[in-house]
Amino acid sequence: MTVVANDGNDVEPVEVDRLIIAVSETYDILVDIPSENKAFEFLATTEDRTNSASIFIGNGVKQLKSPLPRLKYFEGMKMMNDMMKMNGELDDMGMAMSLNQMDMNVVMYPEITGDADAKQDDNNPNRYNANALGDIITLNYAMLKSPIITALPKEAPVKELFFKLSGNMNRYVWSIDNKVVSEADKILIKKGENVRIILYNGSMMRHPMHLHGHDFRLLNGQGENAPLKNIVDVMPMETDTLEFNANVEGDWFFHCHILYHMMSGMGRVLSYENQKPNPLIPNPKLAQRKLFADDRKFHFMVENDVATSGNDGMAMLQSTRWSIGSEWRLGYHDFHGYEVETHIGRYIGKMQWLMPFIGFDWRYRKFGIDEQETNLFGQSNSKDQRSLFTVGVNYTLPLLIIGQAEIYQDGNVRFQLMREDMPITKRLRMSFMLNTDKEYMAGFRYIVNKNMGISSHYDSDMGFGAGITFSY
Repeated sequence: MTVVANDGNDVEPVEVDRLIIAVSETYDILVDIPSENKAFEFLATTEDRTNSASIFIGNGVKQLKSPLPRLKYFEGMKMMNDMMKMNGELDDMGMAMSLNQMDMNVVMYPEITGDADAKQDDNNPNRYNANALGDIITLNYAMLKSPIITALPKEAPVKELFFKLSGNMNRYVWSIDNKVVSEADKILIKKGENVRIILYNGSMMRHPMHLHGHDFRLLNGQGENAPLKNIVDVMPMETDTLEFNANVEGDWFFHCHILYHMMSGMGRVLSYENQKPNPLIPNPKLAQRKLFADDRKFHFMVENDVATSGNDGMAMLQSTRWSIGSEWRLGYHDFHGYEVETHIGRYIGKMQWLMPFIGFDWRYRKFGIDEQETNLFGQSNSKDQRSLFTVGVNYTLPLLIIGQAEIYQDGNVRFQLMREDMPITKRLRMSFMLNTDKEYMAGFRYIVNKNMGISSHYDSDMGFGAGITFSY
């Protein structure tokens, strides 16, 4: 394939075998058909290899392309784990990645790396360089060169901005500098100045960053002929630099073009100083509220397990920062007991591992006349009847185990460890819970589809049960 344009802007022709195209990114290519009596399949495959689309170019006998092999998921996950520090930061190990040249996902592509692992040796400086590892050429941004000079006005002042693309892989919340759109001020720029934006991706996802209203120069070593683009696909641990001349007044959105990343908050508004009001926006405050509504929106989730021993489940409303959740365990008999816990919490920190909360715990069980239990600290812990307020904190430990510490209004203290959805196989999940009230639970769930599963578990209060779990 000969690439002749990118994002609608001409580039000097460059021949490649393979393109990795970001969401909303475009390429113009030329393809030569080597035979008049054959039609060749042009195959486009999603990066996770779950789906593909193709078109036959030419007339004649169809020449089928072999489907791409499955990804090396475990090798990819091992690589990502090796690059993550204990504090959640990423370690590029001195490789200074940029311009899609060092493809961190390269070990996941068998058609490039083959089945052997020799090229992936830790001492190989090219172990993440797709074009050094394989026999095919994959396009990267360093190959793009504009056929015309794109240099910005040399006399213009320069405004430099640095943005760190951040996010939480577990909760799937995305931000810039750990702030979502509704938490950040507009980025003020002046008409006529050159704006340079340095982007560092501190997350494990690639982010195609898109600027409205302008094409920008992607600084890729091509000097005055740096290519013009309006999407830059910033890969994990990569640093890319773009620049443009501020010559189109307005409030322009700069955001990740994976729309569910954008709607969770990965964006900023670039605004020209002292500009006239936009007549197309008669109510700017209303427009701003609509923009902020995306990352402030609460999403509802519920899971209910209908089992032979009782009914338990949880319902949750969560936004980018806040969580309102209730859990219940309802036995079919009084001696099994009934309990409902409700917590309102706010996630703290860029990794959102910490969540302080306030809550209310109601429980009832017909346990016996004047019979009481004690927790591991020797505190009286009656389960016959309880209506207590509580304050506490959740903290995400290694292996995604949730550690919870809370104190009730009567002075009782409880510590708890819990993990849900531990993958055993593709469809089988395990969960467990234990706490200082001497309660414990362990269970398995087989996923039938995204809304239903078959489950079994043992609960210290309700015993063994099996049933069906419904999720939304």
